[in-house]
Amino acid sequence: MTNNRITPFLAVSAAFVLLLCLNACNPKAKAVSGDQVEVKLETQIISSGFMRVRFSTNKEAYYHIGIVPKQDAPDISSVSGAKGFMALMLDRAYAEYLLWRSDLLAQGTPYVAEFATHSLQYGSVEHDFTLLKPDTEYLIFAFPVNAQTNQPDGRLFVQNIATTQKSAYEDDLEFEYRIRGYWDYVYPVSLKGELLNYVPWSGATADSAELREAGYARPAIYFLELFDEYTTFQESDRVHFGIYIQNNNGEGDGTSYTCFLPGHTYYTGIALMDGYLSKKASVIYKFHWTDEDTQYLFHHADGLKTDW
Repeated sequence: MTNNRITPFLAVSAAFVLLLCLNACNPKAKAVSGDQVEVKLETQIISSGFMRVRFSTNKEAYYHIGIVPKQDAPDISSVSGAKGFMALMLDRAYAEYLLWRSDLLAQGTPYVAEFATHSLQYGSVEHDFTLLKPDTEYLIFAFPVNAQTNQPDGRLFVQNIATTQKSAYEDDLEFEYRIRGYWDYVYPVSLKGELLNYVPWSGATADSAELREAGYARPAIYFLELFDEYTTFQESDRVHFGIYIQNNNGEGDGTSYTCFLPGHTYYTGIALMDGYLSKKASVIYKFHWTDEDTQYLFHHADGLKTDW
């Protein structure tokens, strides 16, 4: 499991932002007037910490989607209010894109996707909004964007949806953890053993020696801090759904730096990330690494008493 820390933000000058905005171009964009585009929002799943929403359009066009707490949303009842909101949301998305783009360019990446391809939606999509707060009303929005100018182009479409107070999965969820050689797997399953593909969860593996050296009295304290950091910094890329496969030899997909070492003891913490940390739906597994042929299959009953 990965336990990377969040990378510090890079400063992007206003001049650089303006230059990229003026030069942005996407030849694949369809010449459809935004006034002709309608975006339909359909809620597929609602829980205490995430929502799955399906977006579709009546015409092929690029559009931007997002979510904000209802209490933080500005007044969008007027035309000017809606236009100001769309401009603000698109500016934020473009700023995030520039950080991503500048990082890749600094690494010497030969080709970097344009803003529309990287940050906007096209056609019908299902999107998961994660790390939400329980029992909170949110404003989900979508609006067409001119991919040539990277400006809002059309109407604002919104839907008010509230998360539930309690997770829909908390009372019927276990995490099975399997190790085969240097590969480890996470399976969220129901109490009947059925695989649950729509459960949001996070996990990480840590070396016992490193935890002791860092001063952690119990592994649960480390995992509590880590999962809280994911929530605080809105690290949605740390939230997974369904089966997860990870190479833990320091190579694999390039995101794992656990690097199993013979003779070391490891802890793997897995927790439901559905708006809050649930005692029922969190577990820590402990194992001692020997060699490449090591194989384990942990069930919930094998988990440590964690004092969550």
